[in-house]
Amino acid sequence: MKKLFTILFIFLSTFSFIFAQTTADEVCKSLTANKVTTGTFVQVKKAKNLKRPLKSSGTYIFSQNGIAWQNQKPFKSSTIITKEYMIQIAPDGKKTVIDGSSNETFKSASATLSSLFSGSKSDLEKVFTIKSFSSDAASWKMILNPKDKTIAQSLKEITLSGKVSSKETSLDFLEVIQNETTSTTYTLSNQTYKQELSIDEKNLFAK
Repeated sequence: MKKLFTILFIFLSTFSFIFAQTTADEVCKSLTANKVTTGTFVQVKKAKNLKRPLKSSGTYIFSQNGIAWQNQKPFKSSTIITKEYMIQIAPDGKKTVIDGSSNETFKSASATLSSLFSGSKSDLEKVFTIKSFSSDAASWKMILNPKDKTIAQSLKEITLSGKVSSKETSLDFLEVIQNETTSTTYTLSNQTYKQELSIDEKNLFAK
């Protein structure tokens, strides 16, 4: 389930932020400004038991329907997460659907997603402690710590940062620290924003 939490927390990067935001409250209010975000990613995972960092890359879709994390290199695979279930598509095309309705860990993660989509700082703070937030005319940064004990077992801290322009503010970098020796970073680029999924994208989230 550690991978599940890592993927779910990437929902934090789903939405762009308005220019000149100066408080965490303003950031939270703008989380649902764009219903769909697509782009490319480079993932680097470091762990004590790894001889060298593991690197992968691909494309993603973030939406209120869920997230589609589509790996292209070093091999093709997909992980699709909604609030009710997770879909995994293996390199050979085999599709596995995992129902989360009776899984307490999944339910806890689902509650986290709900807080992120609420656009409310108070709802976010029911699940996370906002350790720090800063922004200026060129950049922004937020650090979060989970309050839920179940989530805290797999996640110690999340750091998000990005650029600010006169048109929009985007998330370009995300670091998920699982423990003292394990972390995963995501470099996000080529972001595009729209208000609804295409038919093919909607089908991707269907069981």
